[in-house]
Amino acid sequence: MSSNKHRLHPLGILLTAIKVIKDLALPLLAFMASQVLRQALSSWTITLAVALVLAILVMVALSWYRFTYSTEEGVLLVEHGVLVRNKIVIPRERIQSVDFNQGLLQRLFGLVSVQVETAGGKKPEVVLTAVTRREALELRQMLMPSAVAVEHDPQAEPGLHKNLSVGYLLLFGVTSGSGLGVVLAVSSGLWATLDDIGLETKVIEYYQWFVEHGSTVALVAFLLVFIWLLAVLGMVLKYGGFRLTRTGDRIQMVYGLLHRRQVSLPVRRIQALRLSEGLLRQPWGLVTLQVESAGYGPKSAEKALLWPLIRQKDLPRFLQEFLPEFKSEEKRNVPNGTVGGMSPIYGLIGEVPLRQLPPGTRIRYVMRALLPSAPIAALLIVWLYHIGFAYPLLPLSLPLVFMVMGLWNHRDAGWGLRGNMLSIRYRVFSRTKVIVPRRCVQSLTISHTPFQHRAGLATFNLDLASEASFGLLHISASDGIELAGWLESQHQTHQASIRKHF
Repeated sequence: MSSNKHRLHPLGILLTAIKVIKDLALPLLAFMASQVLRQALSSWTITLAVALVLAILVMVALSWYRFTYSTEEGVLLVEHGVLVRNKIVIPRERIQSVDFNQGLLQRLFGLVSVQVETAGGKKPEVVLTAVTRREALELRQMLMPSAVAVEHDPQAEPGLHKNLSVGYLLLFGVTSGSGLGVVLAVSSGLWATLDDIGLETKVIEYYQWFVEHGSTVALVAFLLVFIWLLAVLGMVLKYGGFRLTRTGDRIQMVYGLLHRRQVSLPVRRIQALRLSEGLLRQPWGLVTLQVESAGYGPKSAEKALLWPLIRQKDLPRFLQEFLPEFKSEEKRNVPNGTVGGMSPIYGLIGEVPLRQLPPGTRIRYVMRALLPSAPIAALLIVWLYHIGFAYPLLPLSLPLVFMVMGLWNHRDAGWGLRGNMLSIRYRVFSRTKVIVPRRCVQSLTISHTPFQHRAGLATFNLDLASEASFGLLHISASDGIELAGWLESQHQTHQASIRKHF
């Protein structure tokens, strides 16, 4: 790619216009619906809506024309802005990754969207919404000459490629709980729209009619099936065709049926591994593997999905192949064949033993879970009375549910050390195990409250370069001292700060 200024592909006009119109679609449709229901729809209203769409298209076209990018002497230069001209200058040394995304229209026209991330950036510094694949590869090669370009050739470098099977993809969707969040978000937005146009009363009347003439159980069952199907469909579309590649010192994930996304991470930037076991996955020994990466992604602490679903028994072999850097190493006395009787012993992360919390801390976890249940139950009872629900006192069982969650959280909480690896396990809803190499710990804080001090307990919290933090409540004070000693050992104090509040 030469140093001449380049513009995006003309399809970028359409892509940007679709995005802007999509963001405005809900309020526009709500406004038009209210006008139709009030029989106030006139030619002026239609003209105004058409004029608004045309104005959007004109502004998008001008923005496309004024957007240029070029590379000069290892520097990415981007200029944009219709009324105010902005210039972005990114030296090659600051660029962390150059990733490609492909939406449905982009795939039809052989285009990609290029995201340029910088170290420490909380969002992409530059997004090129529509460039040809050849130009994108040239741009990445120029900005990241040390990175090895990874193509979609299934025959390239056998043994370092892995594709997610259709069976595991469907199982990933079936056991996912993300559909609930999607439904709640859509429902809240839809309800706000109905309230704006004055139709929320009608919806309540329809609900009451359904309860009177139908079955509340049937309604709940229908909603649960709908959420489940939505979760399965969403996961299949988002993560279909998942492909993991290890090339040199970089890990690459490519996935998506409609919107094809490519994420590339330097292995040296991976700060921690997350092993998440959902409520439906834990009984079957299934885990989702994520990585915490420093200075990457739209959030300061980006969790990239390394592999959607894998069985616990297959995890050591998987990590041996793709992330051998996350072996634990420790020195043990081995009398034969070693100098000084010391030899490094290696083990995979699944072999790190965990220590349970002191038994006396169980009541603390239960009380911590019970405290928020009373106001939540009271609010739910008032709301159920307001809507005329047949069993308004049902939320009185909520404290029992929270108590069980507290017991569950205490049972699953634990931590362990093996050589240079720290393992932490905790539960909110899913059970999560985090593996952190000692070199990645930026700071470790060990503190206690007056109540913890009397019981000989402490709380520890560690921070990573990715701005992610992990910790546990109510470990023993002696364990806290051991953790501090582990971080201080092997001359690690110049890399991490340790704060003890005893």
